[in-house]
Amino acid sequence: MLSLVGKHEWYASLTMNAVTKPELALVTGLYRTTNAIVRELDQRLGRDHNVTFIQAVTLLAVDSFDRPQPHLVADYLSQQSQTVTGVLDRLERAGHIGRRRDLDDRRAVRLELTDSGRELVRGIKRTLQQHVGDVVAGIDNGTRSRLGDDLEALERSVRAASGRS
Repeated sequence: MLSLVGKHEWYASLTMNAVTKPELALVTGLYRTTNAIVRELDQRLGRDHNVTFIQAVTLLAVDSFDRPQPHLVADYLSQQSQTVTGVLDRLERAGHIGRRRDLDDRRAVRLELTDSGRELVRGIKRTLQQHVGDVVAGIDNGTRSRLGDDLEALERSVRAASGRS
């Protein structure tokens, strides 16, 4: 049986054989940076609006579409349907969204923001604007543009890789 150190060394050697060190450092750095941004935003959203990050982005997704079906919100957020269903349940209990039957297809459910949901979305957008402004304040416009392009390329690569697996 491998000790904890032995397991770590085995995993590290397996990872290093599968991915070069710079590539792993890139993915790990992206993960750490993303987590730091989301963690700070989660704290701000909780403090200012009493919602989590995933609840906030779910509300923003509902707001972005005209009465979307839940599966569209899940796809848009790249989340599992059951994850989004749980978030929607909490948002509905809090009175921020409503679920309504689709008049054209009685089997389908459509999502709508309530008055409190629309007010919350306005506040979330202000918080996001401030937070994102704080995060990118030290990055010049050229770097921001390249970062956006690079993230799009990475997303395309991820989609292509997931199609191969």
